[in-house]
Amino acid sequence: VVDILLGLSEHKTFFRALVAWVGFRTTEVEFRVAERTVGNTHWSAASLFRYAFSNIASYSSAPMQLVTILGVLTLLLSLGLGVQTLIKWAGGEAADGFTTVIILILLIGSILMISLGIIGYYIAQIFTEVKGRPRYLVSRICGRREERV
Repeated sequence: VVDILLGLSEHKTFFRALVAWVGFRTTEVEFRVAERTVGNTHWSAASLFRYAFSNIASYSSAPMQLVTILGVLTLLLSLGLGVQTLIKWAGGEAADGFTTVIILILLIGSILMISLGIIGYYIAQIFTEVKGRPRYLVSRICGRREERV
């Protein structure tokens, strides 16, 4: 496992995720973390947040999926408001101009969010390829024969 982890060419590594990705058998080792006796941690809340976001972005496309889902929800909201506005307009109750501007902003924003999500999927695929991880890992070789040249 150590040889495989050292053989990866990634610069930013998240040890726990890579160990799970390698996929060898695992076991648990229980231990108690002793309280810090000297000094204070150098991790601030902001640095922990940046670390967490970096790891999520490096090992998951969930943020891009979230943007796409929010874009679709916003599109549905804008279409619903558009239908409501048309119904009010037909009944003579619609406010002039303001509602139309809001609906157009929601519609354009949702299209942009969906577009960013789609572009994000492509970037995620490129990012995965650039990492250069092997397609499979061999944990052991059985029945190896020596070949003579």
